[in-house]
Amino acid sequence: MKHELIPNESKRNETFKKKTVRLVNKANELSTLCGVEVAIIIHKNGRRLYDLGQDNAMLWPSPPIFSERLHKFLNHPDFETRRRMIKHEKFMEQITEEERENVSKWERRCELQESRQLMNELMKQDHMDDYFHELELYQLDGLNTFVNEMLKKLERRR
Repeated sequence: MKHELIPNESKRNETFKKKTVRLVNKANELSTLCGVEVAIIIHKNGRRLYDLGQDNAMLWPSPPIFSERLHKFLNHPDFETRRRMIKHEKFMEQITEEERENVSKWERRCELQESRQLMNELMKQDHMDDYFHELELYQLDGLNTFVNEMLKKLERRR
């Protein structure tokens, strides 16, 4: 079955009423069988329906019981902890940033390895000057970085 807005308003209202009754029955069943407190709020925009209150909201099992359960939930000690939890979007941003950092590290490692290989080729050349003229700017920059990294390693050994 395809889930999309029912274009015919009367069919939509009929479906809304049926589904609402089923939802309330399931909530009542869950509450009874499992001994849990359930509260439901249903809000419908548009014109008022006969079974919804003045603000087009239905509070189940009743407005006072709903309010009591909502306050109980909001005042539960774990609620504050859950509120502080990282939302999925923030979590994904954090993971993405970590992966970007990993990619940057691997790019740097690859560049250093390429520069190391280039340096080894340079050392094998009889005429380094000719070879330097054939190098691209990014290769020279990579060699510069590689040499600086090697110098830093030598400094740390002292």
